[in-house]
Amino acid sequence: MRKIYFLLVTLITVVVANAQTVDITVNPGTSGNIVVGQDVYHIDEMIYLNSEVGASNFTSAGTQIQQVGFYATEGYLGDTTAPITPYKIYMKNVASGTTTMAAGNYSTTGYTLVYNGAFNPTQSGWYTLPLTTPFTRTANSNLGVLIVRNNGAANPGYVFNASVGNANNSAASTLRRYNGATQSVACTTSIYRPAIRLRHVYAVDAGFGGLINPTSSCYGSPQDLGVVLTNDGSSTIAAGAASVVLKVRGANTYTSSATANTAAIAPGGYEIIPFTGINLNNPGTNYDTALVTLSGDGSRLNDTLKATTPTSRVINYSEFPMLESADDSLPIFRYLQESDASDGSGQFWSLSGNYANTDQLDTLYPLSGARFFIYYAYNAPAGNISRLYSRCLMLPGTLAPNPAPVSTVSFWMSHDTVYNQYLDSLYLTVSTDKGATWTRVAGFQRPDLAALAPSWTQEFVDISAYNGQIIQLGLEGVSQYGNSFGVDDIEVSYSGAAPVTLLNFDAKRNGTANNLFWNTSSEINVNKYVIERSADGKNFKQIGETKSNNNANAESNYSFKDVAPIKGYNYYRLRIVDNNNTITYSAVRVIRNVGQADMVVANNPVVTPSMKLIIDADRTERATVTISDLRGTKVYTGSVNVSAGVSTTAEVPVATLAKGTYIVTLQLNDQTIVKKVTKQ
Repeated sequence: MRKIYFLLVTLITVVVANAQTVDITVNPGTSGNIVVGQDVYHIDEMIYLNSEVGASNFTSAGTQIQQVGFYATEGYLGDTTAPITPYKIYMKNVASGTTTMAAGNYSTTGYTLVYNGAFNPTQSGWYTLPLTTPFTRTANSNLGVLIVRNNGAANPGYVFNASVGNANNSAASTLRRYNGATQSVACTTSIYRPAIRLRHVYAVDAGFGGLINPTSSCYGSPQDLGVVLTNDGSSTIAAGAASVVLKVRGANTYTSSATANTAAIAPGGYEIIPFTGINLNNPGTNYDTALVTLSGDGSRLNDTLKATTPTSRVINYSEFPMLESADDSLPIFRYLQESDASDGSGQFWSLSGNYANTDQLDTLYPLSGARFFIYYAYNAPAGNISRLYSRCLMLPGTLAPNPAPVSTVSFWMSHDTVYNQYLDSLYLTVSTDKGATWTRVAGFQRPDLAALAPSWTQEFVDISAYNGQIIQLGLEGVSQYGNSFGVDDIEVSYSGAAPVTLLNFDAKRNGTANNLFWNTSSEINVNKYVIERSADGKNFKQIGETKSNNNANAESNYSFKDVAPIKGYNYYRLRIVDNNNTITYSAVRVIRNVGQADMVVANNPVVTPSMKLIIDADRTERATVTISDLRGTKVYTGSVNVSAGVSTTAEVPVATLAKGTYIVTLQLNDQTIVKKVTKQ
């Protein structure tokens, strides 16, 4: 079973000054053994620093803690449907010098029982409990919290966000806990302290839930912003009682008139206050401030919302070529958009370093530098669509004396064989209306049976159809719940008239040699094709060249034979040189050659009566195939003849195997290859 981690990405920076609600979420993490635990009995005892709670917060009867909340992580709820009861929460003031917990027995001595009731989160997010006894802090003291669940029932399925360590030290043992089958007072230490929400509720209190921005772009017309006005109090805010003023400073300036809520807002509810006709045309960062006024408001400290709205600058083609390596300041691709929110699963693009998961036996490394863009299709539910998109780009029109220029986008995309029947995809999309609509211009699938280890392939997309226009480029990840894939070294460029129309470029292994084939439909002033090879996909060297036929209006076919390929992976590309020594490149093709045997399970997980093995061997021999369960018991033994330099396909019968995980072992004379496979 996969363990799903949900990635949350936001496009707006929001800072809300709010003394009545304090969320302690530093050093985020997740754990299944906090808050309620997953065994029969559970104890949590933890410390939150005075600086984390706020030195003056909750220190009087008028501001005491009335609610406490914990954040249930999406994707793990549902296994436990009955409320947990009794569920007890204790609080106490802790001396400022005590910041960590030691292993030992817990005790309720010195604590105040603040909650004794049921615990039953039914969806992900903050689950808040009203305290049966409100708690008043002592100023400048740390806060101790003790959770006791001795109901004698296991609670699988719950995982909660953690605030690992504390704000001063992420490795600090700020929690001690017990999670076991028998009642016990003995606890062990942990750094996985629960993320916590502490609240005081006023009768009358208005606040903010955030700012709704338009899609980030180089705006050419007035835009609309929405301010989320929330009722943080315990009584209803009457229609027209709360008024909001919005100010914009920075690259653009704007000040609204006071705008009131149009309908009554119930406790815990909200209304989006619209502001229209805002000029955001100047590129740069806009600093937004919203202020709410409500008669009798119990807390003024949550009446201000601060946020930012970015305005993209237009990148002119005179700045091309531009390279986005994911290691610098993101000069091109810096915005995120969930383009299909119907599943509510969120945005799954991020920046990553080395990446692997439990179903990916090899690691995906950045093509260059230390980071690459990654789309988490391994986690994103099937059907999720998320877009990473660019600043505004002005493409060239006509460039005298040449005909219309050729504008291109090139990038490297990773491929692998994990869950290869699930066709996770990447689309290059273009928007000509400031991000309102997008058009797919090219698509690429993640799975590639030739990618025996996660590997990179360079792709080129002609976007000349948009020449003379201001556009935004979008990398649209589409998940089929297969495996994550990466994108690196994105380049936007243009050249003069295309010297050649390349219809196809392909590479195939032929025994110990590799054959390259390409054909063209048109060649204009082409001098030659230089064949280049690389062992790593980055550093290419010339291994041959072929003169051009110079057929301007007829198809030409070419071939080249690499008789001495590198052992391992061979990356090939064409360097196309015209009569003026202008250079363009083809896409990159990759072939794996002998030198070390390998095996791929082509249909993993297996849903058919047979399992297909693709075996590459460096010698001709008879190999043995065995399948074992996770206890080591062999459930199948067979043999297959393999040949040097040729991919051998073997069908292994698995219809009689029960559903589950198995280990497939290929035994050669001098090498053993082991793969994990799932039978469904």
